[in-house]
Amino acid sequence: MKKVLLFFFVLFITTIGFAQQYKSHKVVQGENVYRIAKRYNTTPEAIYKINPTAKEGIKEGQILAIPIVDDREYQVHVVAEGDTVYNLSIKYNTTPEAIYNLNPEAVNGINLGQILRVAVLEKEEDQITPTENVSDPVLDSIKPLEEIRQIVRFKTHKVRKKETLYSIAKKYDITVDDIKKHNKRLYAEQIRKRDKIRIPIFAENTEGENIIPKDTLSSRVSTTTKYIVKPKDTRYSIARRHGITVEELNQLNPEMDPVFPIGMEIVVPTTIFVPLEEIIQPEFELYEVKPKETIYSILKRTEISSDSLFIMNPYLRDGLKAGMVITLPKQAEVDSLAIDFPEKKIVPLENMLYNFKTKKLAIMLPFGLDTLDLNARKETEEFLKSRRARGTLVALDFYKGVQMAIDSAKSKGLSIDLTVFDTQRNNNTVHIKQLINQNNFDEMDVVIGPLYQANVETVAAELKKYDTPVISPISNRESKLYSNFFQTIPTDIMLQDKLIDYVAKDSTDKNIVIIVQQRKNKDEEIKKKHVEIKKKLIAKFPDAKIAKIEVGNYVYPVHLNKVLSNNKPNWVFLESDDVAMISNVTTLLNAKAESHKITLYTTDKDDAFGDDSIKNEYLSKLHLHYPSIAKEFDNYDEKNMTPFVARYKKEYGIIPSIYAVRGFDITYDILMRLGAADDLYHAATFEGTTEYVENKFNYAKKMLGGYYNKASYIIKFDDDLKLTVIE
Repeated sequence: MKKVLLFFFVLFITTIGFAQQYKSHKVVQGENVYRIAKRYNTTPEAIYKINPTAKEGIKEGQILAIPIVDDREYQVHVVAEGDTVYNLSIKYNTTPEAIYNLNPEAVNGINLGQILRVAVLEKEEDQITPTENVSDPVLDSIKPLEEIRQIVRFKTHKVRKKETLYSIAKKYDITVDDIKKHNKRLYAEQIRKRDKIRIPIFAENTEGENIIPKDTLSSRVSTTTKYIVKPKDTRYSIARRHGITVEELNQLNPEMDPVFPIGMEIVVPTTIFVPLEEIIQPEFELYEVKPKETIYSILKRTEISSDSLFIMNPYLRDGLKAGMVITLPKQAEVDSLAIDFPEKKIVPLENMLYNFKTKKLAIMLPFGLDTLDLNARKETEEFLKSRRARGTLVALDFYKGVQMAIDSAKSKGLSIDLTVFDTQRNNNTVHIKQLINQNNFDEMDVVIGPLYQANVETVAAELKKYDTPVISPISNRESKLYSNFFQTIPTDIMLQDKLIDYVAKDSTDKNIVIIVQQRKNKDEEIKKKHVEIKKKLIAKFPDAKIAKIEVGNYVYPVHLNKVLSNNKPNWVFLESDDVAMISNVTTLLNAKAESHKITLYTTDKDDAFGDDSIKNEYLSKLHLHYPSIAKEFDNYDEKNMTPFVARYKKEYGIIPSIYAVRGFDITYDILMRLGAADDLYHAATFEGTTEYVENKFNYAKKMLGGYYNKASYIIKFDDDLKLTVIE
């Protein structure tokens, strides 16, 4: 992703009664945010809040503002092969007890790549804080006036008719932003009657009053700072740099000198930006919000994602007003800041763990225990052999993978509190709602399952009020309704696009041939999916040749010869779920594979391609390429057996099914994300892809709806019948 060109600082006060101090840190080679956080005894999230662009990566020589927690600085060490706490205590001239005191999580063991604090560094005499006379104009201008109150508990509020966020905030003496922070869906949605929202209850603070009158901007501005007017500053430039209008700036400063002299102290929101001339690059432009415009209309007009818009203009989460000046990418660069990252970068989350708080994980699977008499062994065995038991067997295999993932996560130092629920049967929404109402799902960090789409959407709907992420493990159907819905399997359309884009990258001087299923008889309608894929292929490859398909779905050799080239490599798309047609076409192509340099592609390798009448030798000779959600490794090969497969076989005596592998990959990925972020929503913004045994994950956010995994593979048949991942 291109470097984010908009820089801003968001100031958060984390202690009561004291102004937060900051220190400038210059990034050195090999450092990352997690290592820097350890050095200053803070958290990566605290650094990200002040330096949001650091989420996209940091570079050597970059200056970061670091919140000072205890005015101490620590020497850190990255755990290498063979390191022990005892050896490190000798190396750094300290004691094991001192290291344990600085790193309480190390009591459970240390892991390769883990970052440890090993000693307290002596404080330098020239340490800089914003309270001193320094030349950094950004740090100089940050002088907090308000302190965030401590939350003592939460209260559930049921929305009544005609209530608004502003009226609810006023009722509880809080801000709209306070409500949104703890009900994240309200950033994108309006409240409705009978909604249940969490209301933070703060400890009483008698040491100072909010400087903003409750009847003014409390619905948009929750914290403020003082700002010193500098040369060339105007009301308009200051207002737009802080995401407010000139009228609102006047409202914050009712006694402001109309002459607007240099050096005058005024009140502004804490969200600030570097000078406009430094952020407005050729790829971006300033845009003044028109009357009656909404965030939705801006997103629709610009075709950018909501995440992209909020990254460029974080203050928009507090509301949009006519007259505000916001930053937008020019139309040629509409996707340059979208949180929709390419797959090429693999993110090693195991080396980024810092959140070791116990993870509360719920698993909801259709074990079907309500239909079994576990004491009747014969009846149980007969049930497990029947077709009715398919859901139960899938659930059991998936759960085995979950258990192994939890064990692996624990070995990394994470603590997991697992609760398992039996959803019993398909379309069992009544039982599922009872489970949710009778248990503490509001305390869960994440819920995996149920398996069936209808059931998992029911869970997402019920837990949306708690912002609890709900993971759909085996369905590739999207949900357009729930912002807490995580779809782990790419859709058929995503797989199609991946293969088509792969071919398009190197289609120059290739003869593209399209062979798409028509109808089996004169009375049958052409399937919609085949009509759509044919249109898509023709649109992407307008010069492609279309093979003539006879009624009954077969190709005559003479018609195939007409579309093949003798002078160019022939790249052939075969789109069909008719076994007879696939057999017919692959047999004809195989006969010409070498003389005509034929490579075969399909965007949907369904069960028809795996039928016994389709010869794998032909697919291998044609080097069939197809998209897949998994690597499809040959797990039976003892020499190339992955550690997970070897461990599974040792424990259960058999090779794991695809569902056991998915259970492991999904669960392990989620636990690693929870360990490397504050929550799953934060982890979903990581740039790049995570990859495990056979599955990989790269989440993107829909403008309306939840998250979806867009990571997949392209697989090729090799000459020796082996499958190779080529992308």
